[in-house]
Formats: sequence, C-alpha cells, structure tokens
Amino acid sequence: MAGSARLTIFDGVVNGAARVLSTSRRREIAKEIVEEARATAPVLTGEFRDGIREDIHGNDVDVVDDDPDAMYKEYGTSDTPAHATLTDAARKHGRYSGWQPRGRRR
Repeated sequence: MAGSARLTIFDGVVNGAARVLSTSRRREIAKEIVEEARATAPVLTGEFRDGIREDIHGNDVDVVDDDPDAMYKEYGTSDTPAHATLTDAARKHGRYSGWQPRGRRR
C-alpha cells in the first residue's frame, strides 16, 4: 500500500503561546524545505517533485509529498534506494528525529 510522506515542523516541541507566536517562522521554514526538496527531487514523471507542498492548518505546519509512492521513494525499499529528498531538506533546518531513509544513517 502506497502512501504520502509527511514531515511536521517542530511537532511536540512548541506548545501554547509559543506555538502561536512561532507559526509564522515555521511557515517560512516549511516554504524553504519545499523549495529545497523540489530542487533536489529526482524526476521521472514529476509526481514526486510536484507533490511536495506545505500543509498548514491553523498553527499546524507540515511539509508533505502527495505522490502515492512518495513514502517508498523517500525512505526506500528492499530493492529501491532512498532518495531522502524531504528528509535531507528538513535536516538543514534543525534536528530531525523521524524515520530514517533505508541504508542511510545520520
């Protein structure tokens, strides 16, 4: 079963008033991650690259890739290498503690 890839910007770290006050900056960071990820995404059909976008609901800020195969492309499989496009872009903007791309450790 395929699925999108999703990165939450500062999930669980920012609460209450700080969460509200930091929303604008977290949106900026999400935009930067989207731009960097799109610039480095491998392109065969363009779905992986073109599916990368911000997903903002109130004070919740995420970066997602809506390509149905994004999870496999991002993190790899037993016979497909990880591209880690979103993961690598997110790492440039702070600590990353999510899933690790297959065969890659940082």
